[in-house]
Amino acid sequence: MESKRKKFTYKDILFKSKRLTAAALVVVFGAGLLLTQTGKTEIPVHDGDVLVDSLAVAEEKEKDMAADGSFDERRAALELERNKLIAALDSTISDSKSKDEQANAMKEKERILSAMENELAIESLIQSKNLPASFVLITESSVNVTVDKQELDTNTVAKICDIVMRETGRTADKIIIQSMY
Repeated sequence: MESKRKKFTYKDILFKSKRLTAAALVVVFGAGLLLTQTGKTEIPVHDGDVLVDSLAVAEEKEKDMAADGSFDERRAALELERNKLIAALDSTISDSKSKDEQANAMKEKERILSAMENELAIESLIQSKNLPASFVLITESSVNVTVDKQELDTNTVAKICDIVMRETGRTADKIIIQSMY
């Protein structure tokens, strides 16, 4: 008996490897397509209610406000944000069962109101000394004064700094005086 053995040629090996390669590419491509399709998730729409517990919002608003806005517009925008924060704190004060939470909310509200009063007082004092119009922002760490004057001279800066130091009790290194331009 003669056994019939099939001879392998290079063509057989070449064609089988091409089919194997093509099948592997289809599997890899399909897996990649499946992974990218299942990875897509919709980002939920945010309702915009965010509670903030410090004046960091005011500090960020000052950085974000464009230089072309008037001081009145800046003051109005800042007061609007602070009034929203005060309303949230009032809600916490009236709705909270925890005395500590109520006390913290009350303390934060008083701090914000005090900062608002001091800012307006400083702006009024600067104006009464015939200095350029200004926008004052008091934060936990500093006092920022933006002045409506192209170039600030040393005398103007010293007068403004003196007013701010007297009204806030902060040292000169915590006071930032800058031109609006």
